[in-house]
Amino acid sequence: MDIVPHETPKGNILIVDDAPDNLHLLSTTLTEHGYEVRGVINGAMALRVARSAPPDLILLDIKMPDLSGYEVCRQLKEYPATQEIPVIFLSALDEVLDKVRAFSSGGVDYITKPFQVAEVLARVETHLNLQTAKAEIRHLNADLEQRVQQRTEEIRQKNQALQASEARFRLIAENMSDLVCLQSVDGRYLYLSPSCQSVLGFQPDELLNTSIYDLIHPEDLQHGRLTISADLQPGAPPLVYRVRRKSNDYIWLETIAQAVRDSEGRTIQFVTTSRDVTARVLAEERLTYTALHDALTALPNRVLFMERVELAVRRLKRHEGYAFAVLFIDLDRFKLVNDSLGHAIGDALLVAIARLLESLVRDVDTVARLGGDEFTLLLDEIDDFTDALKVAQRILECLQTPLQVEGHTVFTTASIGIVFSSAEYQHGSELLRDADLAMYRAKGAGRSRYEIFDKAMHAEVLHLLKLENDLRQGLQKQEFLLYYQPIVELTSGQLRGFEALVRWNQPDRGLVSPNQFIPVAEDSGLIVPLGAWILQEACQQMRAWQASLSCAADLFMSVNLASQQIREPGFLNYLDQVLAQTHLAPHSLKLEITESTLLEGTDQIMMTLTHIRDRHIQLSIDDFGTGYSSLSYLHRFPINTLKVDRSFINQIQNSADRLGIVKAIVMLAQTLDMDVVAEGIETLEQFNYLRLLQCELGQGYFFAPPLEAAAATHLLQSLRPFNLN
Repeated sequence: MDIVPHETPKGNILIVDDAPDNLHLLSTTLTEHGYEVRGVINGAMALRVARSAPPDLILLDIKMPDLSGYEVCRQLKEYPATQEIPVIFLSALDEVLDKVRAFSSGGVDYITKPFQVAEVLARVETHLNLQTAKAEIRHLNADLEQRVQQRTEEIRQKNQALQASEARFRLIAENMSDLVCLQSVDGRYLYLSPSCQSVLGFQPDELLNTSIYDLIHPEDLQHGRLTISADLQPGAPPLVYRVRRKSNDYIWLETIAQAVRDSEGRTIQFVTTSRDVTARVLAEERLTYTALHDALTALPNRVLFMERVELAVRRLKRHEGYAFAVLFIDLDRFKLVNDSLGHAIGDALLVAIARLLESLVRDVDTVARLGGDEFTLLLDEIDDFTDALKVAQRILECLQTPLQVEGHTVFTTASIGIVFSSAEYQHGSELLRDADLAMYRAKGAGRSRYEIFDKAMHAEVLHLLKLENDLRQGLQKQEFLLYYQPIVELTSGQLRGFEALVRWNQPDRGLVSPNQFIPVAEDSGLIVPLGAWILQEACQQMRAWQASLSCAADLFMSVNLASQQIREPGFLNYLDQVLAQTHLAPHSLKLEITESTLLEGTDQIMMTLTHIRDRHIQLSIDDFGTGYSSLSYLHRFPINTLKVDRSFINQIQNSADRLGIVKAIVMLAQTLDMDVVAEGIETLEQFNYLRLLQCELGQGYFFAPPLEAAAATHLLQSLRPFNLN
């Protein structure tokens, strides 16, 4: 389909993403919606393009091969010509650490991949509107300043003319379209130019000796009295206020006042020049509203919400006894609604949730939508912190009842994080950060609940952030090494292969357990480069054994594969490259994936696993039996081996249930023509049970612990079966 560009683009957008599919989708979508789009595939190109021709907005991926999105954003903010460009991050990383880093580096917003086109368009439009509003206000201020200077000079000259000749003053006044008035110090009209009729609807005579303050809107009255007073100084800024017309409707006037002084310098009268600026004020209000409110729900957006939280923080420091709370609300499994019922129903659900939240709070409170399925509440002037807990509980109780959305019955729950005001907080962003942390704790504890922030959560995040930084440095400094645990044939004791297990020898921490650093690597995305190194190293080691030891010719190397690696667009190419560089035969490699990877069930994962099997590489399901619904998907995937989780093995001799589960897994594998590997075999009794169940392969400390490469080499050189007694 040919795309017909708008004659005047709605904005100039730079997209930075190393994934061509994302770049193409965003470019096409934004172009179709009237934006002028440029796209680049790495950070260096982004910096050059932005500096040579600054765009109106940048959509920036975080994970890129040369410079990360964080570093690109930081450099943009250091360069004067680009520091004001709003940057919206796009990333598959959805943890709070990633969001904190994104906003700390200067980003204005954060969109999680896979993104929704409607959300991207709404966020882009919101931030472009904000930029437009800022530019318009700067333009209006500059124009206003110029007109103020011009009109102040006019008034000065007219004042001189007034003092020289009242006739000359009347001649000037009666030929101006602006309303020119002469007022007494107490505000009574002494003279009004003929334009009074067109501006206010009154004939000049109708207002003579009446007070201007009888016409000013009550809310603007005090401001008017303070501005036009006896101590009015030359060059005073114009007064913008509402005034009542004869028809009883209000208009906005902009008035410039000049004091008329006697020979002793005392103010005796005022000369004012006023014009109708209603259209301008309403336009400014519309721009401001658009920039500060969510387009879908009409709730305050992040910018307005943070302004109000900042006000609350400042008020807390001034008023003893004042208290407030911030609630961070995230809908549980909202993506399921979008995927099953469509984005239109998802949007309608968000609107329904917005109205529900508004109904549960007071007028002094603020309900905001930060984006996606994230909402926040500012509970202002609370008497006790239990008030916040009651609101959270009411929200959870209301969500127990299904919502009727566009003819659909929709069930949803929410995870809520709560943070209470404290003098320790210096900025509103700190409260939002801690409420977000508490929300993630609630989500991790089972969803549909609330958690209250405590300092331990923050300490844990700082610990994880330090661990992530150490991991990043560890990859650069090559602090990782592989251990190899033998996989043994249970009937003969013959060695059949090894599982490659990564270890981290961190200089300050010593040998760090994989249970500590693997989850952090997965959450931060570092599992992709770490997993690539493990695959390369393990294949290289197996090929070295096969080249030097004939007994290793038929052995296989088992390597764990994270779901993030499988989803990488270039994974298959990298896999081919590793096999080509190491000269390892594909059938000597076995890749282990988790049940959760299968449960994602995407076409991309299915296709990738099929291509892996087409290369004669074996596939194994790690920790089988710990998932929820793999059995229903098992026949769909090209799997060779099931690995029975150690949690079933370590109780096999004491639990009939565990024994029955292991027996069922072995029978299932035999039915599907798959191998079975039992993990965590530690005792002779466990070994005997597994051999009776006809489990083919096993690994564990009963045979050998994970071994360094040298120890594994010595094991191969011994050429002896394992002692099974």
